[in-house]
Amino acid sequence: MGIPGSGKGTQAKILAKDYGFVHISTGDLLRALETDPNASVEELNSLKKMKEGKLVADDLVYKLAFHAIKENINNGKVVILDGAIRSIGQAEEYQRFFLNENLADKIVVLDMKLSDETAYKRLTKRKVCKDCGYIIPYSPDNEKKLVCEKCGGELYIRSDDNPATIQERIMKQGNNAIAPILDYYSGLGIVKTVNAEKDIQDVDLEVRKVLELE
Repeated sequence: MGIPGSGKGTQAKILAKDYGFVHISTGDLLRALETDPNASVEELNSLKKMKEGKLVADDLVYKLAFHAIKENINNGKVVILDGAIRSIGQAEEYQRFFLNENLADKIVVLDMKLSDETAYKRLTKRKVCKDCGYIIPYSPDNEKKLVCEKCGGELYIRSDDNPATIQERIMKQGNNAIAPILDYYSGLGIVKTVNAEKDIQDVDLEVRKVLELE
C-alpha cells in the first residue's frame, strides 16, 4: 500500500527478482489489455480511463487480479500485489477472496509512507521505456538517463504523467484517500510501515528488515 510514487512497483520488482516472488501489478495487468486481441471494448475503455488518471471499474480489477493471484499461488509462488486496492470496498472484496482461498492468515500489508509533495515530484519526472514499458523511477542519477537499462529502448515521460493528471491522481489516491484503507488493515493487525521518503536502496533495506527477509 502507498500513494502514487511511493515506490510500490520498484520495491516489488526488487523483491521479485531477488527472492523469486511473483509481482502482480494491477496497472501492468490493465496495460497488457492494450495488446490483448481478446480484450473487450469495456476493458479497453477502462484502460483509457486509467491513462487519464481515473480509477478503473472494480469488477475488472477483481477479474484480472484474482485470476493472477490464484494461478501463481496454486503453483506454489509468493505473490506481491502492487497498486491493487484503492478503496474500502476493494479491501473488503479482496479480504473475502483471501478468506475463500484460505489465504487470510498469510497476508502482510506493507505501508509505504510518502508525502503528497514528494509523490508529485517523483511522478512528474519518472521515465518509461517505449519498447518494453520498464519504469525508471525518479532519482538524481536516473534523471539524465535516455536509454532503458533492460532493453536499450528510448526513455520518455508518459502522457499520463503530466502535472495536471498527476495532481488529480494524488487528490484521488493520495494520503487522505488511502488513510481509511490502512485503518481497515490496521484493524486486522497486518500492517507493517516503511519510510518511503528515502532513496531506493535504503527503502529496499528497510523493506527486507520489516518483512524479516534478512
